[in-house]
Amino acid sequence: MKRMMILMATMLAVWTAAAQDTAANYAAARQQLNGEGKTLGVALCGGSAFGYAHLGFLQALDEAGVRIDRISGTSMGAIVGMFYAAGYSPREIVKIVKEERMLKKTRIFRLNFKRDGGLADYGRMRAMMEKYVPHNSFDSLKIPFYCCVADMNHLRPVYVSAGGNLREFVSASASVPRVFAPVMIDSVYYVDGYIFNNLPVEPLIEAGCNVTIGLYIQRDTVMERIDDPSIIASRAFNVNSNLCTMDHVPLCTHGVAIKVGELGRLDFDKIDEFFDYGYRAGKEFLAGLAAEPATGTAKD
Repeated sequence: MKRMMILMATMLAVWTAAAQDTAANYAAARQQLNGEGKTLGVALCGGSAFGYAHLGFLQALDEAGVRIDRISGTSMGAIVGMFYAAGYSPREIVKIVKEERMLKKTRIFRLNFKRDGGLADYGRMRAMMEKYVPHNSFDSLKIPFYCCVADMNHLRPVYVSAGGNLREFVSASASVPRVFAPVMIDSVYYVDGYIFNNLPVEPLIEAGCNVTIGLYIQRDTVMERIDDPSIIASRAFNVNSNLCTMDHVPLCTHGVAIKVGELGRLDFDKIDEFFDYGYRAGKEFLAGLAAEPATGTAKD
């Protein structure tokens, strides 16, 4: 009995010390990100199901008490960013995705029989947005949010952060050309923002964020055998997407790669695995940040 009590006391001491260490690490990380004079912006890259990994990273920031002042996103990053900016926690977003059965490709990629340039229809995704974010306005969000879309009339990236048509712009940001039809808003055709910028940190910097985190995805890309034309097309898509991501990483104060192993961009049913990868990356990022010397007040 005495030996058991000693063992329990020892374990309690270890757990207490670990909790104190964690709290200290969080405090140091918060100082780096939310210290006096600092405005934090987080940019989320696109990548279909890859975007679910952002949720785990954001969960790690939330648990550390890190305040995100502004958030931006492209494609799936825009969808995640919109829900987070609307006030939903990362775990609540996961719950919504599961309850709405958005883990199935057939729920996301519904066949489109209109002659409008898209093979699939985003109707179900937009209906989900309307259900959980009923006010169709950027101005209704709790955190300033910047949605990156590609303006195909003028061939340029556009970062939308105010006014109406929230659901339309977010849908457009995730409208991969030829897969989804372009979205027309005020006589302008918009498609997936990844074409120009898959990691939109620029609007955050322009809005005054002097500390920025850019989240992008890394996966095992070596393939020993490629014997299907669709694989060639997919990997060609990945090349362009990667180029439109990595060019923007140097602009971030902290560019963070979330490694997702061999998970693919269409593995929507693996949301829990993506979440775990992102959460792990978030914890590692916070631990590394806490080990850095404090920088004090941010400079303009």
